[in-house]
Amino acid sequence: MNFSLEISPKTDLDTLPALKDVYITMLPGGDYKETAEQATNLAKKGFYPIPHFPARSIENDAQLKEYVSRCNDAGVKQALVI
Repeated sequence: MNFSLEISPKTDLDTLPALKDVYITMLPGGDYKETAEQATNLAKKGFYPIPHFPARSIENDAQLKEYVSRCNDAGVKQALVI
């Protein structure tokens, strides 16, 4: 059976079950840098990170470009744009 999981930027990755797709939430007031960092950590452990890109939480084009760049550098191949 295939399934995915959603975590927060502060989730302890050592507690995750053996799966591949892991969504990383970015709640209102959250920091995109923390979400991108968690994506990096997940990729290093062999997971497929899928960070959230919530339109309401991204303040401007510069922030969006930095967020995309950080995720790209982490090896992110998918994102959830909401």
